[in-house]
Amino acid sequence: MKKFIKKIMAIATVGVLSVACFSGCGSTATSTGSEDSTAVTASGSDEALTLDAIKAKGKLSVATEAAYEPFEYMEGDEIVGYNADLFHKIADDLGVELDYQDLPFQGILAGLDAKKYDMVGATLGITAERAAKYTMTYPVERGTNVFLKRKGDDSIKTIEDMNGKVVGTQTACYNETDTKAYNEKLKSEGKEGYTELKTYDSFPEAYMELKNGQIDLVAQNYASASAIVMKNPDDYEIIKDANGQAVMVGDEETWLGWAVRKQDTELSDYINSEIKKFKEDGTLAELQNKWFGETVDNLPESDYVRNN
Repeated sequence: MKKFIKKIMAIATVGVLSVACFSGCGSTATSTGSEDSTAVTASGSDEALTLDAIKAKGKLSVATEAAYEPFEYMEGDEIVGYNADLFHKIADDLGVELDYQDLPFQGILAGLDAKKYDMVGATLGITAERAAKYTMTYPVERGTNVFLKRKGDDSIKTIEDMNGKVVGTQTACYNETDTKAYNEKLKSEGKEGYTELKTYDSFPEAYMELKNGQIDLVAQNYASASAIVMKNPDDYEIIKDANGQAVMVGDEETWLGWAVRKQDTELSDYINSEIKKFKEDGTLAELQNKWFGETVDNLPESDYVRNN
């Protein structure tokens, strides 16, 4: 089935995950620009959007910012990526076309309030602030803070080996908040903690300095870190436990999902049913392997909202 791609603004992708803080990071004003800082009154009726109404118009309208590889990014004139693959399948199952809109992330949730599209399919950290205003779907990936290190760096075996090291991350992300909190925990236990936490305008800058030995670790979300390792297996690795599981840096798991208006319960229920089906029939695992090189087997269907 033909899919419509509505290119609103040309975005140059400077590298893998270069704008991770706009989507996957937390929901503070600094970490998301002003995504919902401007109140927008929805035009027209407050009547809930139904599946019949979506079928009647013949398309599912989904807004994203296509600058967050490998979740959603531009390849020529087409939005591609993990989320893109999922939305194409969701639209096909609903029997409609996909109206996939590439928009600046700043204000994208305000546009949802104004009913400019049916839902936001950007990669959103599922936070209490967002969940208070929107229905956040079941998670489609894990966004928990983890550490990347140089491949083969034997001086770092566990996350506690952050002591005496230089850590880098993108400025104003929850990765920065979680890493600072973990550092305070280490210090409260009488340990040294990191010598410096360097912040960057974009993650690719941090990756390059890690590769070149200018820093020792990069704090990044699990899904994005997995994608980096898949693309650069000789350069980076995630710190894992004895069972081969990525170790969380911080006190709280972070999950990634999408946003639907609260009143549009038919749509949010349908999206959640599709995510559940994709988990059960292996679609999610297949696409996670394709885009991240690893699968997440424990995606929750309850208690998945981050509190801070």
